[in-house]
Amino acid sequence: MLEIIIIVGVVGIIVGFYFWGVKGGEKLKAERSARLAKAENGTAKIISSEPAGLSGTGPGGQYQAYEFTMEVSNPYKSAYTARSIWEVYPMGAPKVQKGMEINVKIDAEDKDIIYPIADGILFSWNGLMTIMAKKMQK
Repeated sequence: MLEIIIIVGVVGIIVGFYFWGVKGGEKLKAERSARLAKAENGTAKIISSEPAGLSGTGPGGQYQAYEFTMEVSNPYKSAYTARSIWEVYPMGAPKVQKGMEINVKIDAEDKDIIYPIADGILFSWNGLMTIMAKKMQK
């Protein structure tokens, strides 16, 4: 009888952690969606890019993350230089070559967070953590 109680308790704890994790993930996704909804439209001219050391599989298949240096502008702000890490899928690679312009959204809270608006290119939330860690080390 004690074994059954222990098994039920362990299963209950596992199920609890699962639902706690799912709820946390949904909250994070909602926060990110709200942040993107507040972002301003703009354009970014690619100045340079280099592999960011991140790669994986996402909604568009295999991707390689690149850290882009770009000149960002919109009708309300003068142009400035920003760095951002984006996940680039094979069909997105031709859109982010040196000298090209791409439509973006500029984060309302942090003008250095630039979201690409193009098929085959996604903002890298893991890359954002990498950039933030680099800033903290300086």
